[in-house]
Amino acid sequence: MTEHRQRGVALLSVLLVTALVTLVVADMLARQRLSLAATARQLDQQHLWQMALSGETWARQQLRDDLANREDPPQVHLGQGWARTPQRWDLGGGQVQVRIEDLAGRFDLDHLRVGRSDLQRARYQRLLAQLDVPAHDPARLPTRPGPGGKAQGLLDASELLRLGDLAPQDFARLAPHVATLGGASLNLNTASAVQLASLEGLDPSLARTLVQARPADGWATVQDFLELPLLQGREVRAPGLAVDSRFFRIHLLAELGDRRLHLASDLRLEQDGHLRVLRRQVLPSPSTTE
Repeated sequence: MTEHRQRGVALLSVLLVTALVTLVVADMLARQRLSLAATARQLDQQHLWQMALSGETWARQQLRDDLANREDPPQVHLGQGWARTPQRWDLGGGQVQVRIEDLAGRFDLDHLRVGRSDLQRARYQRLLAQLDVPAHDPARLPTRPGPGGKAQGLLDASELLRLGDLAPQDFARLAPHVATLGGASLNLNTASAVQLASLEGLDPSLARTLVQARPADGWATVQDFLELPLLQGREVRAPGLAVDSRFFRIHLLAELGDRRLHLASDLRLEQDGHLRVLRRQVLPSPSTTE
């Protein structure tokens, strides 16, 4: 091999090695960028979580202020401070929105699992008809034995999808109107017109009128509601109705730049006044602020 060709081969070898080193370095840099991006996302997610928990702490204090030192269970109505949400404020370089909901203003699916009341079954079917959701029977779901062999309620309303009767869009319409609370009565002071219209003898128009006429501090007793002039001649029955609640959901929307976290924290008010967190779940972020 001539000296000229040897130099050419050497140069080619150097170029190949340089290209290989360049590829390796480029791959390392790309992996590092991905790692840094993943770390940044993880830190942002942790930051969002802490922001949401800060909002939850504020909401729990609001509920304690409203419900402490009251009768047990306390009367709950939309004139109380907790209901004056959503609240939104800047926090930690982002924003947090807090909304508190009385879950007893929803239909408790466990009425159809524990006790299986015909009255509650009829109310549920009327609720489904209003929402244009296919009829189905939650009692068909397998029961979970609890202490003493007693049947337990559902863990979550999404278990209804296991029946096969509901399409995802059907459940999406139903979900905001139902809960799994172990057999809680419907709170007339926070129930929507849709819920009231599911009561026997009522229709959507009258239900909307009742919501508009509802006292700012709610009805003091179920009997006060039943004795309304608007309900004379109607056969609304008292079982399963209440003016109090122990169950609340705190909706938390934390935003940091283009990242969002929608956290729902379910709480139960215990007899000693303590608010116990039953569960926290991350929900799909709404497309617009609630």
